Amino acid sequence: MILHRLLPFLFAAVLAGCGFHLRKEASLPASMQRVHIEIADGSSELARGLAKALPRSGAQLVAQAGSGVATLKISTNALNTEVLSVGGNARATEYAMRYRVEFEVNDAAGTALLPKQTIELSRDFTFDASQALGVSAETDLLREELQRDMVATILRRLQVLGHGEH
Repeated sequence: MILHRLLPFLFAAVLAGCGFHLRKEASLPASMQRVHIEIADGSSELARGLAKALPRSGAQLVAQAGSGVATLKISTNALNTEVLSVGGNARATEYAMRYRVEFEVNDAAGTALLPKQTIELSRDFTFDASQALGVSAETDLLREELQRDMVATILRRLQVLGHGEH
């Protein structure tokens, strides 16, 4: 009985002793502590994902570019589906979902902190006419997965930028 009450404290002590702490999403460079996101569609999944992820990484989002503010400029944000193969009945049986983003990071003076980068992610999937309802759900899941992966990939690129500042 006493062991059950002490177990959570023992567990917490072990975690604290081993140096465990919650990790930030990414460790951003000092030049990106205040960031403005410039993107054509501010309500896109990418814009919303970055707006959530950047503060978790320690950055403060600001509505306007200005002094001491880095600008994350996203010039291309395109998600497309392509046919990869066609079956004997002349219907598409395999697709690829491709997500392409081009972005750059500039400081307040317009100097490139990170020159234009292109990230391309893709996922392939098959279409089974007998499972038509499931295909729609699968494509929605793939789209969400690609968008999450894109945000994480952009953050990793920004984190690498910080390693050059040390």
